[in-house]
Amino acid sequence: MSPLLVGVSLLWTTAPATAETLMDAVEAAYARNPALVEQRYRQKGTNEQYVQTRAQYGPSISINAVGNYNYTKLRELSADANDGSLSVNVRQPVYSGGRFRGQLAQARANVRNSEEVLRRTEGEVIRDTISSYAAVLRDRQRVEVARQNVEALRAQFAERRAKRRVRDVTITDVAQADARLAAGESQLANAEAQLAISRGDYLAVVGHEPGDLAPLPELPGLPASIDEAFMVAEAENANIGAARHAEEASRANVAVQRGNQRPTATITAEAGKVGQLSPFDRREFRTEVTAQLTITQPLFQGGAIRSRIRQAEDINNAQQAALDGQRRAAMQDVVIAWNQLGASRIAVVSGTRQVQAAQIAFAGMQREEQFGLRSTIEVLNAEQELASSQLTLLNNRFQEYLARAELLLAMGRLDARTVNSAIPARDPEAEFKKVRWRGISPTEPVVMLLDRVGSASPYAPPKTELRGLDQPKPTGQPALPPLPDKSYTDAPLVPIADSTLITGDRLPPIVGDYGAPPPREGDPR
Repeated sequence: MSPLLVGVSLLWTTAPATAETLMDAVEAAYARNPALVEQRYRQKGTNEQYVQTRAQYGPSISINAVGNYNYTKLRELSADANDGSLSVNVRQPVYSGGRFRGQLAQARANVRNSEEVLRRTEGEVIRDTISSYAAVLRDRQRVEVARQNVEALRAQFAERRAKRRVRDVTITDVAQADARLAAGESQLANAEAQLAISRGDYLAVVGHEPGDLAPLPELPGLPASIDEAFMVAEAENANIGAARHAEEASRANVAVQRGNQRPTATITAEAGKVGQLSPFDRREFRTEVTAQLTITQPLFQGGAIRSRIRQAEDINNAQQAALDGQRRAAMQDVVIAWNQLGASRIAVVSGTRQVQAAQIAFAGMQREEQFGLRSTIEVLNAEQELASSQLTLLNNRFQEYLARAELLLAMGRLDARTVNSAIPARDPEAEFKKVRWRGISPTEPVVMLLDRVGSASPYAPPKTELRGLDQPKPTGQPALPPLPDKSYTDAPLVPIADSTLITGDRLPPIVGDYGAPPPREGDPR
C-alpha cells in the first residue's frame, strides 16, 4: 500500500463488534419496509380475486324467509290475512360459453402480474437500502474531510495573521486565507446537513436510525459481459414479467368477450314451505318445489358484442406493444447501469490518483512557500484541490457501489437474498397456492370441463408483428473495467493536515513517472 495511505484514518476500516452491517439493514427493510409490506398485502388481495372468479363455476345457495300481512276494509266490512314462506334456493351455472374460462385465465394472469410487481418492489427497496446505507457511510466521511479542510484553513489563516504582524505577508494574503476559511465553513455546514438528510433517508427505508455501520460487502451476481446481462434481463426483469402477464390478461379478456356470443345454461331450483303464520299450524303448510333449466342465446344487441370484442382486441394489441416497449426499456436500463458502473470504476482509480497527486502538491506548496517560491493563493488553491479531490473520490466510490446494485436491479436479480442469503424467501406463488382451491365445490371441476366445449381459447398466440421477440440488442458497448482493488474502494484517506513531503524515490506507483530532477551545478550526476 502507498505510504500516503498510512496516517490518521477518516474512516474506520475495522468496524466495531457491534456495528450494523448491510445484511442487518436489508433484513430489517425486508421485514418492515412499508412499501414492501403494502405490496405483499396487495398481492394477497389479487390472489383472492382468483378465488372469487373460480367460485362462479360452483353453486350458490340461499335461504329466503318471507312474512306477509294483508288488511282489507270495504265500508263496514274488514278482513285481514297473513302468510309466510321459507325456501331454499339453489343456482348452478352449467355452461357460460367460455366467459368463466376466460375470466379465470385473466385472474391467473393478474396474479402472476402482481407477483412480478411485488418482486420489482422488493428489488427497489433493496436498492434503496443499499443506497441509503452507502450514502450514510459516504456522508460521514465527507463531513470528516470538510472538518479537516476547515481545520487546515484555520491553521493557515492563523499563520498568515501571525506573519502579518511581522509584515512578512500583506493584508491581501490574510484576506485570501479568510475567504477560503469562510467557504470551508459553509462547505462543512452543507456536508453536515447532507449527512442528516441521509440519516433520515436511512430511517425511512430501513426503519431505524443508523448507528455504527460496517464497511460495504461485495455484491454477488454481476455479469461477466453485457450480453449475459441482456440475456438475464430478458428472462428475469420484473418489469418485463409484469408486462408479459398484463398482456396475457388482456388476451384472455378477448376470449371473455367472444363468449358473450355463445349461449349460457343455468339450473335453478327452489324448495320451501308456504302457509298461514297466525294462528300457526304446521300441518297447514304446503310444500312447494320448483326446478328449471334456463338457456339463453343472444340474437341481436345492436353491434355491442362485436364492438366489445374489437375493443378487447385493440387493448390486447396495445399490451403487446407495451410489452415490447418494456423490453426495450429494460435493455436501456442495463446499458445505463453497465456504462455507469464502468465510468464509476474508472473514476475511482483516477480519483485515487488525483487525491495522491494533490496531496503531494499541497505538501510541496507549503514547503515552497516558506522559501518564497509560492504565493499564498497558490497554497490555498492546492489545499482546495486536495479537499475537492477527496470529496469527489468518496462520491465516486459511492456511485460505483450503487451502480452494481442498479445493474443487478435492471437484470432482475436484486433481492434480499442477494445481500443476505440467510433471509428466508417469501414465495408469493406459495401464498397463491394456499388459497387457490379454498372453498371449491364438487360441481366446479365438472362445469370447468363443460365450459371448454366450443369456447374461444384464452391462450391464443399473440400477433407476430407485436410480440417483440428477437429484437436486436444494443451494440457497441464497452467492456466493463475490472473491479478496483480494495486499496481504491475502501482504503482510508489521509487527513489534509497530515500531508507530508514525498521525495522522488518514494512516489506512489499510481501517480506515474514525474521524471528525474535536473542536475545541480557541480553535481557529477
